[in-house]
Amino acid sequence: MKVLLVEDDIQLNTTIKQFLESIGDEVKSVMDGEDAIDFIDKEFFDFYIIDINIPSVNGLELVRYIRQKDLKTPVVIITASMELGNFQTAFEYGCSEYIKKPFFLEELELRMKRLVDVNREEIIQIAEGIVYNVEYEELRIKDEVVSLRKKERRLLHILLQSINHTVETETICAYVWENEIKESYPLRQLVNDLRKKLSNKEKFIFSDAGRGYRFETAH
Repeated sequence: MKVLLVEDDIQLNTTIKQFLESIGDEVKSVMDGEDAIDFIDKEFFDFYIIDINIPSVNGLELVRYIRQKDLKTPVVIITASMELGNFQTAFEYGCSEYIKKPFFLEELELRMKRLVDVNREEIIQIAEGIVYNVEYEELRIKDEVVSLRKKERRLLHILLQSINHTVETETICAYVWENEIKESYPLRQLVNDLRKKLSNKEKFIFSDAGRGYRFETAH
């Protein structure tokens, strides 16, 4: 597994890197956010381990940057901070898990394994006869593939990555419009168009006023 480790504590960075390499992982390690972004833009990773308090670009902003490009790859935050606000922001931005410092390396290994196993789930059952293939970003209703425009496909994908949880409007727009100007096509209209393609009877996408949208399955 190819891992990007972002930690500015030299000793901890080295210790984690050596441990992960000893169990067979390939590790790229950096000590600040700007170097991390350079790697993220150039290479593909199977896993991210990020400290919150790092120079240049902090860990929370780094998580948000990753999720604007990649919704699937697990991201673990490691932190000495117990501030509730940091945890809330980390999960809102797309963090998969967090570990409080200090921690046992074996704990990190176990959490990584669990997240990788969960991430292998490829089919989401939305309702009876309605399924979504995560890997291929493909929606099927009664075994028929539903034709989705690119923005509809990206909207569905980001909402299904956080089922039953609200995804903030800013996060949705950054992903769906890929950081480009939305032009004259508002998010509300896009949501309504996707709702119609999902079902004429059931409502799966709900608005959380002032925050964003959440997707609820029928299960």
